[in-house]
Amino acid sequence: MKKKTLLKMKDLSKATGVSSGTIRYYVQEGILPKPIKTHRNMAYYDETYVERIRMIKELQKKRYLPLNIIKMLLESKDFSLSGEQKQLFREIEKPLFEQDPLAGASPVGPMNREELALHTGLPLKDIQGLESIGMIRPDQEGRFDSESVQLAEAAAELRRSGLSEELDFQVEQLQIHLDLIEFLARKEIELFTKKVAQKGLPPDKVSVIARNSIQVLNRLIALLHRRMIRKTLEELA
Repeated sequence: MKKKTLLKMKDLSKATGVSSGTIRYYVQEGILPKPIKTHRNMAYYDETYVERIRMIKELQKKRYLPLNIIKMLLESKDFSLSGEQKQLFREIEKPLFEQDPLAGASPVGPMNREELALHTGLPLKDIQGLESIGMIRPDQEGRFDSESVQLAEAAAELRRSGLSEELDFQVEQLQIHLDLIEFLARKEIELFTKKVAQKGLPPDKVSVIARNSIQVLNRLIALLHRRMIRKTLEELA
């Protein structure tokens, strides 16, 4: 087994371009885990700190996220499933989404970039922008499945609603929605695992509970989103 490289504070600061004071602040706020303390004034940080700090910098500078949101995103990425839990979710994944109300009566796809641009009316630049943030993903043959087509259709609707390039709206700005929805999905799976998946229920029952819950939560999220926009506007007015 490869031995982990341990870094002193000055080495970590040099490797990341972040000051020692900022690193200590991240640790104090729980954004970074506590280091290995060998003495009251001596601590060591393994290589995972370098990647985590780089991720924090990217989320701040490229995605304009505040530290409290970054902390939640990083915490959600630390959650993992046991082998038994992974097997359970593999068993329920197909029936969970085979009757997806968001898919529509006759989902379209797969199609390549040019076909997707023609189908949605989006310029290739926007298709590539959605792809760059991971909102749509082609397969090995460069074709997008029906879910990616639906996401591109939604982006096209935003364009038609008036969010144009002339107003300096770029589809890459949807990255914040992608990040926060990923965080929400991870927290939902974590909670579902603790409250349902660990109870020894048969997979078919777990699948029914999950499918029904997702449908209700999708509506709840839409309602809460509308309420929070109204509440925020009232506070700012």
